[in-house]
Amino acid sequence: MTGMMLTIAAAIAALVSLVISLGYHILIYIKAKNSKSSWIVSPRIGNRASGDDGSKVRITIIVPTKNEPLDLLVEATKVRAQALMSAKHCSGNVLIVSDDNEDYVRKLRDALRDEISSGVVRILRREKPIGGRSGALDYGAKIANGEYVMILDSDSKVTAETLDNICVVASKLKPPAIIAPWKGYAKEPGRVSEAMIFSTDTVSHLLYRMRGRAGFFVFPLGSGTAIRKDVLEEVGYWGPNIIQDDIWLGTKLALKGYFPVVLEKGETEVLVPSKFRALRIQQSRWAYGASEVLSRTLHSIMTRAKMSLGKKLEMILYMFQPALTLLILIAILLAFAAAALEPGWSFWRALHSPALVTIALIAEAVIIAYVVLQLKLSDKTGWMTDEASLWKSLVQLGRAAAMLGVLIPVMGFYSLRGLLRLRYRYIITPKRGSSVRRDWLPYVMLAASAAGTVLALLNCNIVSLAILLPFLIVSAYSSVRIE
Repeated sequence: MTGMMLTIAAAIAALVSLVISLGYHILIYIKAKNSKSSWIVSPRIGNRASGDDGSKVRITIIVPTKNEPLDLLVEATKVRAQALMSAKHCSGNVLIVSDDNEDYVRKLRDALRDEISSGVVRILRREKPIGGRSGALDYGAKIANGEYVMILDSDSKVTAETLDNICVVASKLKPPAIIAPWKGYAKEPGRVSEAMIFSTDTVSHLLYRMRGRAGFFVFPLGSGTAIRKDVLEEVGYWGPNIIQDDIWLGTKLALKGYFPVVLEKGETEVLVPSKFRALRIQQSRWAYGASEVLSRTLHSIMTRAKMSLGKKLEMILYMFQPALTLLILIAILLAFAAAALEPGWSFWRALHSPALVTIALIAEAVIIAYVVLQLKLSDKTGWMTDEASLWKSLVQLGRAAAMLGVLIPVMGFYSLRGLLRLRYRYIITPKRGSSVRRDWLPYVMLAASAAGTVLALLNCNIVSLAILLPFLIVSAYSSVRIE
């Protein structure tokens, strides 16, 4: 028995992480298909849809910004301003809260002179940028004069149609928050940005529209959510130095019994990373922020959130997603140890182990089900447009999986830091691919996984090989083909 403990433990750890991470998404899809409750809203815009008296819903679009490329901010702001002026059922303005220096803000004002003169854009510079991004959100929201406050990143865009849909829903239902799910776009085409557009489109559809249809609590997006100002006041806004402000605000809404709704029609265009290093920075921040919020709010959610136990557990699982990489890390480390200490696990020996055969069959079934799910999501999000679309979707799914596979150690590290509530310095995701150097992580992962794979081959441990070989493949692909 001692000659198989590490091998079996590695297989179990790998299976548990696989079943929870992929099975969670499969569960959302199944629940959404069979649920009668829904937080999805689909406005029907009519001539008098904005209210019985024809009045418009006033909305303030807040854009917190610091050290962002000036041209991207200007371009996105012009799009937002034009959308707001063209919207039939909205009025309001775009409020840029800048933590940049005076020279930057002066150039920004010069570039947006026409929009400022028309009153649709207002720029405020915080001389003392206390509280980081969430401090800037608090600053803007407190002086906003809209009934709703919409948060957008510096490079995010919305159309007049999306704003109209938000304002119609706001007028008819007055929900606490209205979410316009993400649709990715890129300024610098490449394998990273193409895969991340695919992943953004499909995952956003699943985690927002599908979760909304399933009746689960849907967290507000950090870019693309309109929140009622009186609700923000009631929950105390965001607060200073919050890394993952969207999940933090979501927990505050849940504790007060407020459920955001999701637009069936309408989206927020978000800029995706174009380089692997930018993706690593983005995912590291998400892993830390989500885990840190979970650590701070777990007890409150379980004891005070005004929802059923099942919805509480699903809400916690949503926040726990990045921390699942810790389970995968455990599986990898156990596989290394088993490869070194438990030789002789040939294919035929593993085939005669009922436990390992069962684990392998379950893992294969989950992976197949997940690939089918992703293809269904790609069809729902407009990726399946011609005969070649199936192959294109599989390629993008493979690329995204490869990059996320390489990121597992880093995400696990930052998730652990978040769970322990250790300090973290907010790092802005680089927007310019030309200014981002090649990342070191794929090469480190390639060397480590190659060493483990060779060890498993030399000592004939097929189980360790089955766990470590996929990481060798994805890290080799990421090192050679991603950038």
